[in-house]
Amino acid sequence: MKLWLETLAWKLGVMLGLIEPPRLQPIPIRSDEQARYREKR
Repeated sequence: MKLWLETLAWKLGVMLGLIEPPRLQPIPIRSDEQARYREKR
């Protein structure tokens, strides 16, 4: 019950703009260029 209330309060805060929503971290994707760069070194 306590967790539900905390979640509800947090969502309300985000909706009202009082709390900034968490930003998702970008996932690094290894590209061919990075592999070629590593081979040159």
